[in-house]
Order: sequence, then C-alpha cells, then structure tokens
Amino acid sequence: MNSEKSVFISYRRSASRHLARAIFLELSQHNYDVFLDVNTIDSGKFDTIILRQIAARTHFVVLLSPGALDRCVNKGDWLRREIEEAMRLKRNIVPIIEEGFDFGRETAFLPEEWRDTFTRFNALPLNHFYFDAAMDMLRTRYLKMPEYHVELLPTAEYDMKEVQKIIQAATSEMEQVEVTSDPISILPPPFEWVDIPAGKVMLRKGGYLAEQTTFDVPDFQITKYPITNRQFAMFIGAGGYDNPNWWTKSGWQIKQDANWQEPRFWHDPKFNGANNPVVGISWLEAVAFCNWLNDKIEKAVAEGNVDVSMYKVALPAEQQWKRAATGDDDRKYPWGNAYDKNRSNTEETGVGKTTPVTRYEQVGDSPFGVSDMTGNVWEWSLTDWSNGSDELESNAQRVVNGGSWNLSYTFSRLGHRNSDHPFDYYPDHGFRIVRLVD
Repeated sequence: MNSEKSVFISYRRSASRHLARAIFLELSQHNYDVFLDVNTIDSGKFDTIILRQIAARTHFVVLLSPGALDRCVNKGDWLRREIEEAMRLKRNIVPIIEEGFDFGRETAFLPEEWRDTFTRFNALPLNHFYFDAAMDMLRTRYLKMPEYHVELLPTAEYDMKEVQKIIQAATSEMEQVEVTSDPISILPPPFEWVDIPAGKVMLRKGGYLAEQTTFDVPDFQITKYPITNRQFAMFIGAGGYDNPNWWTKSGWQIKQDANWQEPRFWHDPKFNGANNPVVGISWLEAVAFCNWLNDKIEKAVAEGNVDVSMYKVALPAEQQWKRAATGDDDRKYPWGNAYDKNRSNTEETGVGKTTPVTRYEQVGDSPFGVSDMTGNVWEWSLTDWSNGSDELESNAQRVVNGGSWNLSYTFSRLGHRNSDHPFDYYPDHGFRIVRLVD
C-alpha cells in the first residue's frame, strides 16, 4: 500500500452515500487506495475492522452533508467514533463541506471536548458547479503527507480478505451504477434508471380529458430521482444557454428576449444544494436539457463508446409519470392511501424549502421504487394540457405532477392534475426524465 495515497472515506449513509461513492470512484481512478464501506455502515454494529482501516491509512476524508453530524450527540454513533479514532491516531483529517451544510449549527452536535479542534481542520468546500475542480484540489492540496510522522498499522492478514471484500463491494457498486444508470456516464449521482413495466393507468377528467380515462402504457424507464442542481450544472457548463440547437424555436426566442443564462434561483442557498432538485426552470429549459443529453448520447454511439441499443431521453408523458407513481392500483400516494408527512416534502412537513432528492428514499418510494414523486417539486411533463399531444413547438400549457414543498399535501395526491405555461418558472418546479429505446 502506498501510504501517501491511502484514504479512508467517512460518511453518514443517509446523508452522503451518493457523494461518497462519487469521491471513491474519482480517487480510485487516480490510483488511490481508498476504503469505503457501502454495506455495514449505519447498521448499528460498529465493526472493529473499520477502526483498524483508519489506522492503516494516512488520510481521513469525512463528508459533511446537511444532517451528517446530527446524531453525533450520541456517544455510540458510528460517525462520531470514526472521527474520534482518526483524531486519536493523528490522521490527516480533511472535512469536505457540501452545500447546505450549516457549519455553526451542525458542529454543535460534536462533543465539546474536541469540537474546537475539529472545526480548525482545513476543510474543502464542495460546490456542485465545480465538482471536478474540487476533486483536483483534494488530490493536489489536501491529500498530502503531514509534516509530522504518521504511524500506519498494516492490515492484519486475518483482516485482509474481509477488507478486500468491502473494497470490492464498493467498486462493484460503482461499476453497476455506471452501467445501469447512465452507460455513457454523463450525469453525476444520484442517478439511475428504474424499469417500469407495461400496464394501465387512470387519469381523471380535466384539460384534454372530457371524462375519466384509462390508458395502456408501454414499458419504459424513468429516473429514480428528479434532476438535481449538480446534474443540471453539466448542461450549463456545456453551453446549454448559448446553443440554439438544443432549444425549440419559440423557446430560444423566449430565452433570448428574457436573457436567461441559468435557472432563476440558481444562486439562492435555499434551493441550490447539489443534490436538491433544480428549480426556477421553465418547461422550455427542461426540453433543452433533454435535447442536449440526446445530442451527447448520439455522439457517444457514433464514436462507438456505448455498447447499448440506441435510445433517447425526454420528459415523461403524463401517463408515464402516473404509471411510475401508482403502479398497478389507483393509490392516492406513492406509498399507499394515507398521507404521511414523514414520506414527502409538503407544506405540512415544515421544511420550507426543497430537500435532497434522496431525503425520502425508500419510505416514500412508489411501488416500482421511484423516489420523490410527490412533494418537493412539481414535475414538468411532455403532455399538452389542451389536447394531450407532445408537440414541442406548441406554447400551450403543459401538465405538471406531484405537488411541492410550499403547498398542502392535497396537491400531492396522485389523482390531482394541474398545468402551467411552458415559459413560466417557479421555485417549486423541476423535472425528471424517461428513456425510450428506438
């Protein structure tokens, strides 16, 4: 093991697992020996092998995402114990501070006897606009050998097999995400596709429907989460607001007239957490994002870099969105028929802003495992409210689904149907995408 390039990643699974995996992959690709436990963390049982891996590595990277330190008030908390062990062993401790982390409030959960010492460590702020730049800075400036002597304890032979299994599990999980989530690795995590089988879905009357109607929906794939700020930043960085080829004709004209350069709440800390859903975008911008992504996919296929059938992405039709949310029954919410404020972000939750798209994963998922489908943000669909078409050049109102963080739970009922103009933008409107094989 190269001691100078040996790293232990410490993180709170519920708050930081996707960021932890992204950093693990980034460092591993640059030949760092990285320990990341994706299986036993947060299990309630603290594994002594993990403690010994802190002793075997020079660098201790701890991820500070919103809510990561809340449980450190408990003496037996695993994250607290990892930090305490790294401090006891005088490891090179590098806190990585993700956007939305309230340093003053959240470090107050740390034990008083070492809180001040911890807060003086040289931390790396992680801005979702500049993930690659932050990783470059981590490698070149933060992961350096300390000036003082670091005594490393080699991994015992009886631990070696288990350690290799843990690291391989992290590696395999990253490889699986890369293949099944996005074969050309365009968008950063959290991102994965969910298979939605063919089935029926019922829509209540309103707009283009004069009466309650049942539709047959072919199979398709939908993203597990809404598109995040970090993911939308890829579109901006690629010149998304400068290239008319990715916009509808009317959309480009509206963008030009209004001088849109980015989403309208892009720099508002209330909404710009890296893994929060992107908001303040119109339907026109969501369509441009899809066109940009399709362009990337076509180029990757043409260059032979993708060993998959050709496919395209788009906003979901209303029927697709409803199918992914309800499954095979006409339930009121993705999880069942009774509202529960602990399963989605609505006005009753009291958060008063958007939350990370993984916040209610599992507890609020649909029958197919799709997350965050009600509350948090209204989601744009492809469907024209007036006639049910998917004509892109029409400036008619488009269907929006799911309710939002600033409205009552009644709007998040899956039977509720609503619409907005395609050029409107609000702090509670976002989107997710679907994938169709040609």
